[in-house]
Amino acid sequence: MKIYQPLILLFVALLFGSCKETKEDVPQIALADKTWREGIEIDEFVYNRAPYPSCHAATIAENTNGELVASWFGGTHERNPDVCIYVSKRKNGKWTEAKEVANGVQNDTLRYPTWNPVLYQVPNGDLLLYYKVGPHPSTWWGMLKRSADGGETWSEAEKLPEGFLGPIKNKPELLEDGRLLLPSSTEENGWNLRLESTSDFSKTHQMQDTLPKGLNAINAIQPSILFHEDGKLQQIGRTRNRHLFSTWSEDNGKTWSPLELLNMPNNNSGTDAVTMKNGEHALIYNHVWPNEDMQKSYRSPLNLAISKDGINWNAALVLEDSRISQYSYPSIIQGSDGMLHCVYTWRRQKIKYVKIDPSKLVTFPIKDGVWPGPQKERYKIAVCDWMILKRQKLGSFERAKEIGAEGIEMDMGGLGNRETFDSKFINGDTASVRVFKQKSTETGVGISSVAMSGFYAQSFAKRETVKQMVEDCIEVMKIFNVEVAYLPLGTQGDLVKNPELRPAIVERLRWAGEQVDKINGIIAVETSLSADEEKKLLEEIGNRNIKIAFNFANAIKNGRDISKELKTLGRDNIGEIHASNTDGHWIENDPAIDLPKIKETLDKMHWKGWLIVERSRDTSMVREVVKNYRANVKYLKQVFKVE
Repeated sequence: MKIYQPLILLFVALLFGSCKETKEDVPQIALADKTWREGIEIDEFVYNRAPYPSCHAATIAENTNGELVASWFGGTHERNPDVCIYVSKRKNGKWTEAKEVANGVQNDTLRYPTWNPVLYQVPNGDLLLYYKVGPHPSTWWGMLKRSADGGETWSEAEKLPEGFLGPIKNKPELLEDGRLLLPSSTEENGWNLRLESTSDFSKTHQMQDTLPKGLNAINAIQPSILFHEDGKLQQIGRTRNRHLFSTWSEDNGKTWSPLELLNMPNNNSGTDAVTMKNGEHALIYNHVWPNEDMQKSYRSPLNLAISKDGINWNAALVLEDSRISQYSYPSIIQGSDGMLHCVYTWRRQKIKYVKIDPSKLVTFPIKDGVWPGPQKERYKIAVCDWMILKRQKLGSFERAKEIGAEGIEMDMGGLGNRETFDSKFINGDTASVRVFKQKSTETGVGISSVAMSGFYAQSFAKRETVKQMVEDCIEVMKIFNVEVAYLPLGTQGDLVKNPELRPAIVERLRWAGEQVDKINGIIAVETSLSADEEKKLLEEIGNRNIKIAFNFANAIKNGRDISKELKTLGRDNIGEIHASNTDGHWIENDPAIDLPKIKETLDKMHWKGWLIVERSRDTSMVREVVKNYRANVKYLKQVFKVE
């Protein structure tokens, strides 16, 4: 018995030990405590200012010196002939000033836009820069430049052989047999996947067959390549079918299985993925499901997921999630330091870089395609602090809570003959800032936006101290970490009655957009124009940080259909919505407001943001502030399904 007792104890220990979950299997924190930022080491912009207003399609590689190199295209807007390829390197902890390295100039009279750069570092060799040139993705062609010094200087452009496009968006992958797989796709006759390869780093090229679309006729482009055990390869990426696609190869990428859909969303936007040194896979993408009857959706949030098998994924990070879109077209690699390095488009204005330590990631399963944990609400309801008689008063938070609102639009204060707003937050009153932040946290009522309501009656076009006033507003936004400023052009800035003011207003808004860009915010401008004319105004301003504050009352006053105006204006042009009419009826009783139809319109547009109640008081009880605003907020929450 004594002989067998130690063996029995050992067997029991092994049995119970094998039943225990390993540290790797057990989340280190509870789901409720997860910030979705664990593991992020660096989060920064590659640049803050550029000689062009729009950028997109970033790519990243590590050169032979261990330096990170990023590239993207920039210009007036995508498809414009002035769009060029830019490159920046990260040296001594900072990104260098971006340099133009390629363009689409054909001759003295003809120029095409450039598209989708892709970087690849040849082992102990050149840094390759693939890109496309042409008027449209269905007719573009592949180009290549080489750098022998890690991205400092570049060779003359080489056109790829006729019919070859090179990697369309995501990085090539080197196989054990020495072939470099170029994940490609075509858009000439619909969306189709078609890999290309090279055995001598693009001195010569080989074309492979177009991949079968599968039973669901899957329309897929822009694949990433993943490596699995036993030499299996997987492609994963973008579709028009609401899901990510997947296809497999068991013969080193020569043939591929018919495409299948994963139970993971795709909003008809680019993704990227990489197989890490530990054999797991990292996917960077927008976790956004389009509506059943739609092929695409908005491009926020931007997420990172981890998988062991390329099929079942675990939620890891939310890199971006803002009511101001868009965050898209990511690129991801694992560097020699073991870190994940990502770049992506930030609102089409800048390129963002994020460094992630994969050993610090805390993940939770994505079940049935649903990101775990509470979801950020699509709509939130706020009230104007000056309309609930609590302008810049601490009691605004308690009153908003009593009303049932989730936020306040906090006014900058009166103007009169002052040089700037009468605001307690711009005179160094740190005590007021502190108690306001405390009260916001205590009540759970946030600040939706900072309002410059003084311009209801003052002239934004003519007032001499406008710059100081805008800068003061931006400072308050920065203090309270608010993304949106509300600017009504008011009676003296009415562009319908006073069209001669347009040049001055455009010039001042252009300047204001540059200032608010410094804190990555926007200014939402309320005008008296129709949605068509507001779009023209925004185009004339030419700054993405200026958007429209849409007001139900303006549309109703001018006999316009609210839903049609919203649809015409478009999702990305709307900064916030004043969801009320002039005083007369509660919103629920107002025959001019079809709120369910408005919600349906905004849902289909995939807009999300703050709905702010300004007025719509019942004139038979206009002085009963809480009763009026509580009724309106309750109805908005009921229709928009805000908890």
